[in-house]
Amino acid sequence: MNLPNPTRRRLLASGGSGLAVGLAGCLGGSDDTTEADEDDPGDETPDAGNESDDGDDTHEHGSNTHDHDTDHEIGQPVSEITVEMTTNDAGKHFIPHVVHVEPGGTVEWVLKRGAHDTTAYHPDVYNGRQRIPDEAEPWASDHLSDEGETFSRTFDVEGVYDYVCAPHERDGMVGTVVVGWPDPEGQPGLEPPADDRPDAAVEGLERYNERVREVLEAGPDGQSGDGHGDGGGHDHDHSDGSDHEH
Repeated sequence: MNLPNPTRRRLLASGGSGLAVGLAGCLGGSDDTTEADEDDPGDETPDAGNESDDGDDTHEHGSNTHDHDTDHEIGQPVSEITVEMTTNDAGKHFIPHVVHVEPGGTVEWVLKRGAHDTTAYHPDVYNGRQRIPDEAEPWASDHLSDEGETFSRTFDVEGVYDYVCAPHERDGMVGTVVVGWPDPEGQPGLEPPADDRPDAAVEGLERYNERVREVLEAGPDGQSGDGHGDGGGHDHDHSDGSDHEH
């Protein structure tokens, strides 16, 4: 299968223009895991796509400033959006966890800190159950380890797409892209997560998908219009002191 050719570039720190909006993520392969461990101190994640054999799937937060219930951008589809991939005191995250784009919209993942990838939950690119629409092509970014590196993807098929940072699935580093206003029934991405996935990933997917289902069932007429699925702003901490912009 021919996977889409992603764009991958390093953003210039001195650039005067804003980031091209998109989303950030992690990709794991057996050849990249060692590199991930070197670039992300303290990460002892096994080969991508395989659950840790130490039985430790708990996602621990070093601070209470990262809120999994509010770090979403859902209910007001946009044509472009950026997702940060980061490691901080609160753990390893895609920020926002959930984003909502129009059909044909683009998500760009940008590496803020650590070493991460973005990989669709699909057996063609990852050791896991399919959690993207049947008609959609899966994606798997390169392993990103230099701050400012990006990966972009355009989503043409309406539906719900769950994805993961392959080396950090056991840390609960998962995310969701919603494209358009699909019927929530029959969406692979809204099915219960497989039991063989790490506990932290299952908990994250269940939490995000519950919110996605609520928004899709309410439809576009049931949204508050503020762009945040929970009706509020972001409440997360960046250990590097940078602001999170959309």
